[in-house]
Amino acid sequence: MLMGKIIKSSKFLLLAAILMINSCDFMPRTVDEDVVAEAMGEKLYTSDLEGIVPKGCSPSDSINIVTRYIENWVRQQVFLDHAKNTLSPDQMDFDKKIRDYKNSLTIFALENHYIRKNLDTVVEKSEITEYYEKHKEEFKLKNNIAKISYIKVPRNAPDQNVLRRLYRSNDPEELEKLEDYCTQHAASYFINTDSWLLFDELLREAPIQTTNQEHFLRNNRSIEITDEYYRYFIFIHDYKLKDSISPIGFVADNVKNIILNRRKQELINKLRNDLYRDAVKSNKFEIYI
Repeated sequence: MLMGKIIKSSKFLLLAAILMINSCDFMPRTVDEDVVAEAMGEKLYTSDLEGIVPKGCSPSDSINIVTRYIENWVRQQVFLDHAKNTLSPDQMDFDKKIRDYKNSLTIFALENHYIRKNLDTVVEKSEITEYYEKHKEEFKLKNNIAKISYIKVPRNAPDQNVLRRLYRSNDPEELEKLEDYCTQHAASYFINTDSWLLFDELLREAPIQTTNQEHFLRNNRSIEITDEYYRYFIFIHDYKLKDSISPIGFVADNVKNIILNRRKQELINKLRNDLYRDAVKSNKFEIYI
């Protein structure tokens, strides 16, 4: 309560401190430096407020910013004092934790540096295929996926009979014509028939009504839907159901990342072992048990 009264009655002093903060560079703290707050035996000095007020702030905004900062500082000191009086010395012994954390950060930085310099990031298709074939059971689908042609056009789009013929095709020349049509007339489209999509993504794009995705995929191939403004043309070229083995094309990037992560771990293990062997050969350590 007393501190609150001091803060509220010292706006002039705060403003003076703010003007000093914004108008000069701070020298190292001196014994006669102004104290702006004191709590639980700790002091907050004018120099501690450096940088908390953005340039160009009005005096009233500056006072509010500094007042909040001081109040938060006081609250923190009260909380820390309570912690010191509540926790045992063992509970407050953070030296080992800090040392271990610093060591972990240092090792992590070294490993990243070594990986950046030595990691071969080229993963051949044959490596991806080999890994996939050996670990197929690890790649079961969690969702239904499909290869589709999807075109959304305004209801009054021209040549829709031509579109009806083209969007069902797998022929490269027909797909090229379809691409040209979509570029000119489609509101949105996806006609990369080599790529797998989550069926949920299609449901977010098109107003397909289904409560059973598996039944829908098994029983529909060519779909045309019309709403108030658009017509949707969807052709399902292929599909895979949840819990079946994922096609390699759908997980190729995932497999590549697995291979790269294995290479990283191998590099880290090699670095650790090489450094340890060198230390043994050079008699750089002794064990006394």
